Amino acid sequence: MKRKLALILTACMLLVGCGNTSAEKEPVAFTINGEEVGLREWNFYIRMNQMQWEKELLDSYGDDMWGREVDEQGTTMADDLKKEVLDTICHIHLANQHAEQYNVVLDEAKQQEIKERAASFMDSYHENLLQYADADEEFVCEKLSERELSILTAEASVADFVPEISEEDIHREGICYVLISTTGLWDEKGNLEPFSEEEVERRTRVAQELCQTARESRDLKTAAEDIGLTPIESSMGSSNEGDGQEPRMLDAARRLKVGEISDPVWTEEGWFLVQHTSDYDEEGTQYWREYLTDQAKEQEYARIYEAWEETADIRFNQEIMDRVDVEIVLKELL
Repeated sequence: MKRKLALILTACMLLVGCGNTSAEKEPVAFTINGEEVGLREWNFYIRMNQMQWEKELLDSYGDDMWGREVDEQGTTMADDLKKEVLDTICHIHLANQHAEQYNVVLDEAKQQEIKERAASFMDSYHENLLQYADADEEFVCEKLSERELSILTAEASVADFVPEISEEDIHREGICYVLISTTGLWDEKGNLEPFSEEEVERRTRVAQELCQTARESRDLKTAAEDIGLTPIESSMGSSNEGDGQEPRMLDAARRLKVGEISDPVWTEEGWFLVQHTSDYDEEGTQYWREYLTDQAKEQEYARIYEAWEETADIRFNQEIMDRVDVEIVLKELL
C-alpha cells in the first residue's frame, strides 16, 4: 500500500507540475473566452469533488464506482463527475468575467474572511489528499476568492430585478396541525423499529379522541399539547405546489372554515389533524413573498448565465484534460 501511495503521489506531482522551474509553463486544460484554466485547477476541482462524491456514494456503489456506466451510451460515473466539474469551473470564470460590469469586487473584510477559510480548509483535510489535489493555502485562497466573486456577481446581476408576483400567489392562511405517527421509532443506529399492530390501533384511537376533544374546545394546539403531542403552527397557500408540507393534510385544511378542525387524515406517516386558524397569516405571507422572489431571481440569473454561456468561446485541450483520471477511490490515499 505504501509503495502504491508513493507512486500515486509521485504521478500527481508530475501531473500538475510540482517542482517545476519558474521558466516552465503550466499546461492549459482549456480556455474560456481566452482565459486559461490550468491543469492544476482542473485537477484540484476534480479531486475535491471526487472526495465529496465518494463520501456520499462509496458505500452504495463500492470501490469500482467510477467505472460504473450510468446510461445506455456508456457514460461512466467518472465522466459525470468531470462534466459537473467542467460546468462548475466554467460557471465561476464566466461570472467573474462580468464582475466589472456589475462593479463587483472583494473588499478587505471579505478577503480576510477568505484567508481564514483557506486556512481552515487546509486544516480540515488529510495531507495526502491535499497533496493529491496539489492544494496549498495560497492556491486554495485563490480558488475560494474566485468562487466568492462569482457568487457576488450572480447576486449583483439580478439585484435590480423585480419579479411579477401576484398577491394571490403569496397569500397564506394560518393552520395548526399535529401528526400521530403510526410508522415506528428510530433507534440509536438510525434503524426504524415499526410499531406493533396493537400500537398502531392505539394511536389510531388517540387520533380519533384528540379530534373529538379539540373540536369541543375549538383549540387543536392546546388539546394536542395536553396529551404530550407537538402541534405545528404553519400556513397554507392556494395550492400545494412547492409547499413541502403533507399534501393530504393541506387539502383537508382548505376545505375547512376558519376555526374548524378536520377529521383524522390518513397518510403514510400516520394520522394528521389540522385546524384552519386564520384567513391571513402575515409571517407566512412574508416568507412566501421572499421565497418566490428568490426563486424568480434564480431563474433570471439562469437566463443571464445561459446567454453568457451561449456566446462564450470555450476551447478544450483534451490531451491535457485526460491526464486527470478518476479510477481509484481516494480512501487508498489515507
